Amino acid sequence: MSNQETMDIPITSNGQLKPEAGMLILGYMIHPNCERSANQFAQIIADETLAKAHDADCRPSQIFAALVDSKLINRLLLTGEVALKVCANYARTGNPDFSKAAHVVSELNSTIKTTDGKPLPTAERRLRDTFTEYQSVMPLWAAASIGYQHEDGRLISGWDALAEMHVRYEFLGRFLNAARQFELILAKAKPSDLTWSATACATEIWDFDAFPTIALGDEPEAVKAALSSYSSRKKS
Repeated sequence: MSNQETMDIPITSNGQLKPEAGMLILGYMIHPNCERSANQFAQIIADETLAKAHDADCRPSQIFAALVDSKLINRLLLTGEVALKVCANYARTGNPDFSKAAHVVSELNSTIKTTDGKPLPTAERRLRDTFTEYQSVMPLWAAASIGYQHEDGRLISGWDALAEMHVRYEFLGRFLNAARQFELILAKAKPSDLTWSATACATEIWDFDAFPTIALGDEPEAVKAALSSYSSRKKS
């Protein structure tokens, strides 16, 4: 039996969703080991979002620019992909194959550049270490790594999903529904001593039965190709 402890991210108050709920979740995703930092992060994001809503030309504050660590977020998004692969492996075979999941994500993203032309932080060992360091919020990062159909027809994930999650009520429900499903799988596939969860609070607001179940599906051809190099490495 798992001794995993689940802690609630306080996104509701008296049965009502807090206006800064999505920002608070993002705060915990980035600062899972310091609740004070998570709350301070959420407050600054809320202030910046409000300022932007009142003035579309408003430039980010210096504190906000210093606060948002894009390199860390890129690494966490990649690690969320590792968590997603762990869930998919476990759903298909009953084995999380953590090392294999990290290898596949590293291989698939090895040639991708950031928006400023720099390579993504795809070193396999670093992905594994990041997973361990942020394991308490990996279900949420897995939720950020899947694709969501936007109302304008786009398929969004990653940075776009994080941006949408903290400003749109309906999308936040979809995001937390996905996180809830990954939370249940990871509790069996790769249990953590502690998991930060918004599930209990979110069920006061949304009916998760009305949302679709995440389809993990079969391995695409690109994943199979990445796995061939993993097999070759194991044999060498």
